[in-house]
Amino acid sequence: MDRKVSEAGYTLTEILVAVLLLSIVSMTFYQVLFSAARGSDTSRNVVRVSEEARLGFSRMVRDTREGEALIGPSATSFKVETDFNANGVIEPNPLDPIGNYESLTYTFNESGSGNGTISVSNGVKTEVLMRGVDCVRNADDSCKPVFSYASSRLEYDTNADGIASAADLDDDPAIGNNNSVLDGQEVDFVDTVSFALVVKVDDSNTTFSTTAQLRNLR
Repeated sequence: MDRKVSEAGYTLTEILVAVLLLSIVSMTFYQVLFSAARGSDTSRNVVRVSEEARLGFSRMVRDTREGEALIGPSATSFKVETDFNANGVIEPNPLDPIGNYESLTYTFNESGSGNGTISVSNGVKTEVLMRGVDCVRNADDSCKPVFSYASSRLEYDTNADGIASAADLDDDPAIGNNNSVLDGQEVDFVDTVSFALVVKVDDSNTTFSTTAQLRNLR
């Protein structure tokens, strides 16, 4: 009597299909895993750069608020002087152990790629405070001023809009020279600096803006 041998099992075609399906599932899983890892790295990088920018921005605003005088203010740069040790002398590079530089120039260094910097210099040493910096853009892609200036002396608000801006000071017949530049004795009446800039990290943009009044301006 013949016995029927069991032929149960998988055919070569079934095995190949199973391998193909497993490969597709594995590839999808690893793509999701790597994408999540890259996203996590990007997020950490954004947070790190944003925090560095925030610290640099805070320092710039703090030093401005402590200032006693502004020199050469423009849309991209200004110098602030502060007599930290109250000896009546502005020391660009003091010898005291604390090392408070009393004459500091802040500058927006524009880059065509929007990857500019904010730097601070005491005339000898220059330090980068913020990276990936761009100006706030107008509708025509031109730059708005990174630094703008005003006075709390509203008697010089020539256009009666509630702000004695640099343009108002320039237009005022008593103190201005109407040359569209903040210069001469106009600067002596400036006691407020406004900041507006954008920090770009990958696809993330963070806008930094505030106003600082020079508390020690005399």
